[in-house]
Amino acid sequence: MEQTRFKLIISGIKLISDFRPLDTIHSRYIRDVLCSIGDRNTVVITGTICSEDQNKNFLIAEDLTVFFLRLFSLFGVNCRIEHFELDKGGDVLWGYPPVPLVDGKMLNDQIGNVMSAFFEPQSSAEFQVIQASTGVDVPHHFRTLAAFFFEELCPDWDDHVLGEFVEALLERYEGQYVKRLQELIHVLCEADIIDSTNLNQSSRLRSVMQNVSGLKFIDDNVAHGILGCIKVIYLQIRQGKYDGLTRKLVSSAHELLLPLVQKLLRSRTLDNT
Repeated sequence: MEQTRFKLIISGIKLISDFRPLDTIHSRYIRDVLCSIGDRNTVVITGTICSEDQNKNFLIAEDLTVFFLRLFSLFGVNCRIEHFELDKGGDVLWGYPPVPLVDGKMLNDQIGNVMSAFFEPQSSAEFQVIQASTGVDVPHHFRTLAAFFFEELCPDWDDHVLGEFVEALLERYEGQYVKRLQELIHVLCEADIIDSTNLNQSSRLRSVMQNVSGLKFIDDNVAHGILGCIKVIYLQIRQGKYDGLTRKLVSSAHELLLPLVQKLLRSRTLDNT
C-alpha cells in the first residue's frame, strides 16, 4: 500500500476550534484527517491517503479537495482553495497546452450568443463545462466536460463530429505544439484502457495510429479511437473506479476533448443565429 500525506488550505471561513471530520469521501482510503485553524480566516486540512498506488492517491486527493471545498462553502464567504500539496507527486503532464490566437471578429461573432444564453440555466451550464477548473479537481472537471459531450452534445458521434474533432485538434496543436498532441495521444495508447465488452481501446487506437500515413498523423479513424478511450475513462470515473487511471491519463483525456466541445459549442451557437 502507498501512503501519501496531504495538506489543503481553504480560505473564507473562520473556525472556532480544531476538529476531526466524522466522515469523508473515499473514507476507506483516508486516515487521520484534521481540520485546524489557519492564519487569516483559513482552515488547514491534513491527513493521510493510503491506497494501492501513488496515482490513485493523487486522484483521491483531488476528490477530497472538492469535498471539503463544498463542505466549507455551505458556511463560509467566497471559499476557495488557497493551497494544496502532497508529499509525493503524481504522474503529470509537463508543460502547458497552447493558447489559441483569436481576433475581434471571432469574438464578436459569439457575443450575441453568449448574451442570449446568459440567463438560461441550461445554456449557462453548457458554458461552465468549458471554463477553467481550480487546477486541483481534474477528475471532476473532466467528468463534467465528458458528461456534457457524451450524454447531451453528442451521444452518438458521426463522421461530421469526427471531422470536426480532427480539425479542432490540428487547429489547436500546430507548429511547436504538435509534439504535445502526439504525447497526449501516446498517453491514451499506453494506458491499457479496456471497455465493458473487454475491447482494449488503447490497443485499437495504437492500430489505427499505425495505419495513418504522411505528415497528417491524425484522421477520422484516429479521432474515433481517441473518443473511444475518453469515453471509457469517463465511465470509469463516473462509477468511481479509479484502478488504472492516473492523473496524467485523465488530464490528457480532458485536454484532448476540450477543443472539440469548444468548437461544437461555437458552431452550434452560430447555427442558432
